[in-house]
Amino acid sequence: MPTSSPDPWWRVHRTGLRRAGVAACALYLLYLVAANVFLNTSIGADVINRKPERFHARWDWAMSLYPGHIHARGIVMGGHARTNLWTIASPRANGRIRILPLLGREIAFGRIRAQNVSVHVARTPHDLPTTVRPGKSPWTIRFAAITTPSLLRLDFYDARVTGHGEARFEFEKTLQGGAMEVGPSTLTMPDATLQISDVTVLREGMLEFEIAIPAHIREQAQGEEKLVLLDAHMRVDGPAPGIDLVARNDDALPIGTAGFVGHLRADLTLERGVLMPGSQLDWSAPVYSSAADGTPLRHPLGVALRTSSDAILVAARVPAPASGTPWLRADLRVADRRIGPDDWLRPVRALGGTVETQWPAVPLRWIDVILRDIDWLAFDGRADLDADVRLHEGQLQPGSRIDLDDASLTARVLDNRFSGNAHARMRMRDDAEAGQRTTIGIVLDQFTLAPESAPDRIDLRGRDLRLDLSSTGTLAEFHERLDARLRFDDAQVPDLRTYNRYLPGDSARLVGGSGHASGDIRLDNGGEMIDGRMRVRGQDVRVALGPSQLSGNVDLDSRLSRMQRVGRRYKIDAMALRLDGVRLDGAGGDDAPWWARLALEDGTLDWREPFEVSGRGRVDMRDVSVLLGLFAERSVFPRWIGNLIDSGEAHATGDLRLRGNELVFDRVQASNDRIDMQARLRIADGTPNGDLYARWGVLGMGVELQGGDRKLHIAGARDWYESRPPLLPE
Repeated sequence: MPTSSPDPWWRVHRTGLRRAGVAACALYLLYLVAANVFLNTSIGADVINRKPERFHARWDWAMSLYPGHIHARGIVMGGHARTNLWTIASPRANGRIRILPLLGREIAFGRIRAQNVSVHVARTPHDLPTTVRPGKSPWTIRFAAITTPSLLRLDFYDARVTGHGEARFEFEKTLQGGAMEVGPSTLTMPDATLQISDVTVLREGMLEFEIAIPAHIREQAQGEEKLVLLDAHMRVDGPAPGIDLVARNDDALPIGTAGFVGHLRADLTLERGVLMPGSQLDWSAPVYSSAADGTPLRHPLGVALRTSSDAILVAARVPAPASGTPWLRADLRVADRRIGPDDWLRPVRALGGTVETQWPAVPLRWIDVILRDIDWLAFDGRADLDADVRLHEGQLQPGSRIDLDDASLTARVLDNRFSGNAHARMRMRDDAEAGQRTTIGIVLDQFTLAPESAPDRIDLRGRDLRLDLSSTGTLAEFHERLDARLRFDDAQVPDLRTYNRYLPGDSARLVGGSGHASGDIRLDNGGEMIDGRMRVRGQDVRVALGPSQLSGNVDLDSRLSRMQRVGRRYKIDAMALRLDGVRLDGAGGDDAPWWARLALEDGTLDWREPFEVSGRGRVDMRDVSVLLGLFAERSVFPRWIGNLIDSGEAHATGDLRLRGNELVFDRVQASNDRIDMQARLRIADGTPNGDLYARWGVLGMGVELQGGDRKLHIAGARDWYESRPPLLPE
């Protein structure tokens, strides 16, 4: 009897298989329901956005077909990592997350493919420190590959790329301050427009970019310091802008751009922040300028960069037209291929070569490279440039020169602005003691001076202002060793009342008059006066001392020197004041004009508004009439006081203090062969108070002045005066 063959395995277990299939289908359906409910309700958004200040995400719609798979639309993700804000947007993306690595506190994404991606990375002044949880292992986030066939826009700090390109990005980060790594990542865009700050340097050209950063923690490199770890390769080929030297003067960059009739081709490789040999760049573009009569000009510019094993070589040419100007010839060598944030001036210190040019109406912002830290001195606008510069290791070589004509210059000194059109001459020469020395001689054929607080008000007009700058050391250190001298003579002061801001209000003020001023001032690198001589001469000057008014001619000559290394407290080395043709309002019309010569000794001056001045002075004067007149009109005094006034030339000494709203004269002693007089006077807020004692032979008299009221002391006048307290300390 034949034996029957056994039933197939699947027939024996078909009931179990059917049940397993039903269970698998049920589990799959359960997953589909649970996962898609999670993704498309607030449940998923609430879980993912638990810390929106660090990471947030939203999407219009999403689905998952199997565990780890995600398809989403209308995606916007963003976050805040220390001082960086980032945002990524895409209308559609597919990806998967690996399940098993989650058991090891690792979020590992497989390939993620997104469409029409936009990326934005920017800095923020707000630092969001990493949160460290002791005792817990940190999570690691790993993106094996984020790809897109349609990158539309990438904003990275001040750089922006727009177009349609392909990109691939690899990234790994351990949270709680762990290591971060950027794997080999690429960008290819055949129609890229590259913009840096507000300048478009490439329009619809080919851009290829590769980047990688090895694993590192924040303490090893942060922000711009990551440049020393960066491996990158960039290729660019496409239309580039021309240079506009005509359009404007107020841009943040020294030059403008115009059109895209130039061409840029570059192939640059960076390894660990070092530009590698073989890197090269070629840029050809027109330069637009104008002739002296305003006629538009166009010149061809060619720039070439090559990198050798030990240097970066740069050459630039603008051929001279038939007229001979403008033209440019530059051959430069940077003997250091490192590009890093530890010393941005390193390329300047390693710079050598030659630059020769003649160019009319060139923008002047490039001078900021030399005067970068001399913020009290500014060139602006445009000027005619004639330069022949030799450089070695960032240092100007003897024989180098830069000449500027018709340049707009502003110098801020002692809260005032000197302004005018200047011509400047920079020279480099050998100094037997100091080595190489750079000098810049600046002359303003015509200039004005205005207070910084009121720049539209003209306090001074003059000619032939000279500002001489001198320094030793490298070009990058020009400001550190700067010595400056500013000089002008006989500048016109249209209205002397402008100097009332230095005087104590109603206690002493200029009521009218005009004059001339001269100055010879030595300045430090901050534009502060070290020492100097200043002279002011005024004609028909009217001065109010409290309620009294005088008129006459004034000649003030002073020499000051700074008492400390910094600040505006000065020693008055010498101060001479000449008064001529002086008349006191209310005095007799028959009196001859009065004169005086004052010299201030052992004085100090705090330069502020108003001045603070103190010191002891000597005075030679025609007579004591004006001094008496400050206390009372002649009719108030006894009849014999006229003999005092007419008794001839007198000599006086006294203490002076000008501070705040008051003017004080103390310990004034005036005498000649026939008279003796002592006085003290304080004028505060325009109101005089003081004491006076006068003696002629056996006759004596005292005057007490309080709030404008006068009281005469005849009997015991000397004892009364000596009993009165001094106004100033010894």
